[in-house]
Amino acid sequence: MTSTRTLLVALVGTVVALTGLTAQDDRITVRAGRLLDGTGRIVENARITIDGSEIAGVDRLRGAVTYDLSGMTVMPGLIDTHVHLTSHFDADGETHDDLDESPARTILYAAENAYKTLQGGVTTIQSLGSPLDAELRDAIARGSLPGPRILSSLGAIRESTGTPDEIRTAVRQLANNGADVIKIFASASIRDGGELVMSPEQLEAACGEATAVGLRSVVHAYGTEGVTAVVEAGCGGIEHGTRFDDETIALMAERETYLDLHLELLWSNYDEYRSAFIGRGNYTEMGYARMAEARRAGLDTFQRTVSHGDVKMVFGTDALAGAHGRNTDELVARVRIGRQRPMDAIVSATSLAAESLGLGDRIGTLARGYEADLIAVPGDALADIVALRNVRFVMKGGVVFKYEAQ
Repeated sequence: MTSTRTLLVALVGTVVALTGLTAQDDRITVRAGRLLDGTGRIVENARITIDGSEIAGVDRLRGAVTYDLSGMTVMPGLIDTHVHLTSHFDADGETHDDLDESPARTILYAAENAYKTLQGGVTTIQSLGSPLDAELRDAIARGSLPGPRILSSLGAIRESTGTPDEIRTAVRQLANNGADVIKIFASASIRDGGELVMSPEQLEAACGEATAVGLRSVVHAYGTEGVTAVVEAGCGGIEHGTRFDDETIALMAERETYLDLHLELLWSNYDEYRSAFIGRGNYTEMGYARMAEARRAGLDTFQRTVSHGDVKMVFGTDALAGAHGRNTDELVARVRIGRQRPMDAIVSATSLAAESLGLGDRIGTLARGYEADLIAVPGDALADIVALRNVRFVMKGGVVFKYEAQ
């Protein structure tokens, strides 16, 4: 059987040939018509100087530049804090359920998803999923493959993992395997009702042990009961949430718990590819009905949370098969129907997302000393958030992966 590494090398050669991807050793400059630095600051007619993989400075000096993006909005590369990189459709167009699929093939699908995601303007992702993420994560980090910077949970902790002591052991094993974060399922799938399934002792063991080994914890949870239990257990972040009361919103704000509440892309993707999912596992008519109700409840919850103003809402899509590369659709929806201000939405996907990943001093901000991750969209993204769907320029770590001249 062809090895994973051989297939990846072949893919690298193909992608490099198609994109002209090359390392850039010389200092380069970028002109931004409007620069959003990721923290809420706006600079008109800015010049960004990149030295190797880092930003050497941001100023307003005139003169010739390597890339003239004067008609565009330039901002940090986006950060999606929740994707499933290995999720894909099989050759028959159905959602993946081929138990005999080789790891090599799965990684190739993941590499496709990673490339689509990068081209869509997302330069860092947190993949809350498969042990197979590790090889792809490391290949991209070496510069062997084009793709976003990857952090991965390499698996998950569940109620079935066992007793608190067994959970602590499992957390340590994930850490030893190279996990960047600990993913925990405190609640059942929303298609099964979303009820809290982990005990307080199990949650405290999982999140506490994650902290003890120097890792963050993010928790799949729904409803007031589930979200409250997760916050009170001292966990770092909530995934989904969907429906919870105002007291829970206040608690999250008080404890500074990060919240990734999925508003639109997850649900619309399930609707668009309904025929590929329905009939498999809990993707039943009842499961779809429960997702529709979660979508309605989630909109109200999102709007109430935004109105509160003090919850650390980060950007994440839960991107599955069909959604990779369309990540910005979620940001557009957060502004258009979620009532989030455009600047707040962009900050949630840049500096705040970076902070939630423990990388706030490295990515998510366009300033001296940060990684040179930047993207550009035509026009004024603050006036028309839909511009985020039309990414024309992508740089990650000082290397340009996409450039469509104005």
